Amino acid sequence: MCVLTAWGRGLSPKTIRDAAEWLRQLREGKNYEKICLRCAEHCTAGQHAACGSSASTTPAASSADTSSDTGASSTEAAASTGAAADGSLHVAMNTDIQTMDVHKTNNDYMVPLNIFDRLFEIKTNADGSTELEKSLVEDYTVSDDGLTYDFTLRSGVTFSDGTPLTANDVKYTFTRMLALPDSVQTDYASAIAGAEAVMDGTATDLEGIQVIDDTHFTVTLSDPFAGFLYELATASCSIMSEKNVEEAGDQFGMDCSKTIGSGPYVVTSWTRDSSIVLDANPNYWGEKPSVQHVEISIVPDSSTMSMMFQNGELDILDCDYIDAAVVNSTYKTQYADDIVTSNRLGTTYMALNENVEPLNDVKVRKAIQMAIDRQTILDTVYNGDGSLVDGIYPKGLIGYTEDNEGWLKYDPEQAKSLLAEAGYADGFTMEIAADNSSSDSTLLVIQIVQQYLQQIGINAEIKSYDPASWLDLRKSGDMVSFVSSWTADYNDPDNFIYTFFGTPEKSNVRSLNYFNTDVMSRVAAARGIVDDTKRLTEYAALEKQIVEEDAAWVPMFSRSHLFVKGDRIASFTPHWAGYNDTQYINVTLK
Repeated sequence: MCVLTAWGRGLSPKTIRDAAEWLRQLREGKNYEKICLRCAEHCTAGQHAACGSSASTTPAASSADTSSDTGASSTEAAASTGAAADGSLHVAMNTDIQTMDVHKTNNDYMVPLNIFDRLFEIKTNADGSTELEKSLVEDYTVSDDGLTYDFTLRSGVTFSDGTPLTANDVKYTFTRMLALPDSVQTDYASAIAGAEAVMDGTATDLEGIQVIDDTHFTVTLSDPFAGFLYELATASCSIMSEKNVEEAGDQFGMDCSKTIGSGPYVVTSWTRDSSIVLDANPNYWGEKPSVQHVEISIVPDSSTMSMMFQNGELDILDCDYIDAAVVNSTYKTQYADDIVTSNRLGTTYMALNENVEPLNDVKVRKAIQMAIDRQTILDTVYNGDGSLVDGIYPKGLIGYTEDNEGWLKYDPEQAKSLLAEAGYADGFTMEIAADNSSSDSTLLVIQIVQQYLQQIGINAEIKSYDPASWLDLRKSGDMVSFVSSWTADYNDPDNFIYTFFGTPEKSNVRSLNYFNTDVMSRVAAARGIVDDTKRLTEYAALEKQIVEEDAAWVPMFSRSHLFVKGDRIASFTPHWAGYNDTQYINVTLK
């Protein structure tokens, strides 16, 4: 992602509208880390096209009534339908999606999560912990060397048009993910043997996937990768119908009448910048959803969205879209019993360049860790909605352990002593690089960090850069320090520790020249440990070495994601990673 290069599933917009949306996301602090890093590697196309026209259209798969007027404003649509209708759910988001094709987006997952299935899903438990569970997969085995996965699909699964979902569709999905010229999701299939040949166009067949019969296939990896199953649970790995995609052509993902999946819902209408309507898939193989009809209104104005909820026009309110002051003054008081809080599996952190004096001295880095009152920052900027992170992995992520709690303590006097021991009793001057497109809250965090460092004698100068210059400086390895966040793509510690400390190249850009090559080798090797207990034990040891002993970065906190549920909602489970996307099959109506 350069100036407007989207990250990790990254996009590179072709239209001014896309570019404007990217800037908006950056300013609001959404997907910031990913937008600023992974887009540099991938480009995505994406054109706005109506769902056939501004009128609602109905997939052949659906028997739902779509005669209602979807051309009305979002507020009118919600009000006219009535939030109290049996089996219906009314929600809102602040901007429209660009596509339903998960191979061409790194952000628009609200609809794909509901109309497609994946081989696995991530289940969120009552205590906030998460675990992998089988979805389209009925059974599987993994070879002793961790290279070959033998999968059996559930029998009788069909797409919403009634056609069977087979192993050929699975192979097609991952081959397309790699071969599509504007795919932004190649990372999720890159571990499969033969992936490189498909990506560079020298092969059309993905040799690592072998179809045995309709329900039986094997996947062979180039190298062992224990996080592979967790990658398969991401929205990016939604399974597509080969027949549907090929027949739809460039309208797949753009025209709701030409976009189907095997998930619990079908899209019955999509009126751009107004509303998206989902109805229960009559051919869904799994447990039938409590919610039969979903209307997603596009409401850019936060005050309007808040008013719609209070008027009963919305059943669930995502507090990420609402001004923090209003959340505190209104929703935490008047709706205290209706707040649903979920873990946001992300870590806000400060990176320190270990090639720059005096940050190359571990005592100086430890002093910086001790100088920052992270709880006060969380309370001041984010109303205390979150928890401190003392290591690399946020609470709720598979591999998280409470053993690291207490590694980092706010102790400015000890910080001053460490600086004196390092020869900097009088302090020193350093730079904190800030991307001027960052959200106001991120910039406020940086300013407070600056104040804390000043208290121990460090003159931290904040220098602002435009997004392109900020990224270029970071990639050069010359950036002195920065503050950012990383939220899980897939539910495995590998997504955190390997991303930042897995190779010298990753370290140079993402953690600013981490020096411990032995640790990096161990991080890379841990990907191939087949035994989960042994692997997670190794990851815990590496986390301790990186954060507590090497003081390679300053973990700060993980923010919570708050929702408010209306009177008609019995319960709902937010997205496991804390994203805005909701799987409506996890919503239960009273």
